[in-house]
Parts: sequence; C-alpha cells; structure tokens
Amino acid sequence: MKKSSLVLFLSALAVDRAAAQAPDFKKDISPILEASCVKCHNEKKAKGKLNMATKAGFEKGGEDGKLVEAGKPADSNLIKVLELAPDHDDAMPPQDKAPRPGKEQIETLKKWISEGAVFPDGVTLVEKK
Repeated sequence: MKKSSLVLFLSALAVDRAAAQAPDFKKDISPILEASCVKCHNEKKAKGKLNMATKAGFEKGGEDGKLVEAGKPADSNLIKVLELAPDHDDAMPPQDKAPRPGKEQIETLKKWISEGAVFPDGVTLVEKK
C-alpha cells in the first residue's frame, strides 16, 4: 500500500471512529438531563421559566435566554451553570435538589452541543430518581 493510501485509510478510520462515538440522545444525553435537570425544569414546574422536558421547551430556553448554542458548548448556558462550583448561587442543579453531572457527563454534553445539540422530535424527558 502506498504511503498516501495508508494516510487516507487511517484518516477515514479516525473519522469513522469519531462518528461512532458521537453521543446518542436517548442513550447518552437524556439520562443526564433526566437525572439532573427535569425535576425542576419540566412542563409542570418550570423553574426560571425553563422546561427541559420537551424539544420546544428546551429550544425556547428560559429567563436567562437560550439553553444551548448549537455548535458552541462554551457559549451555552447549560454548560456554564454545570461547570460552576457546587456552592455558587447559580450552579445547577442546586446541591440539595438533584445529583450534579460529573466531568465525563459534562464532556458528553459538550460533544453533543458541538455536534448540533439535536433534541429528537416527540421525546418527553421524565425525572429519574
């Protein structure tokens, strides 16, 4: 195999692996949101006027504006409040309300946002206890 062919093959393999590891909403994203967010941000109890349980509510955002900036995790309010120190007044979720996502979960959310933050149609998130 020629060197240029090998480079192309390895590049294609790397792209395939990255695509295969893209966060899946149902498997990777919804469990994080259901465990840490929708207890207080749902259709019946929308703290901060934010309903994260539905696509429409998620995309609308709340009192502080849009929740995510597709393709821009660093500009997304969701990531900003999750990365605050646990004792910060604006940190989410509050320490006494729900478990905070860990670093790996936050990285998964960042990757999902980087890839467009697609919230599937017809999905309603439900609090997981």
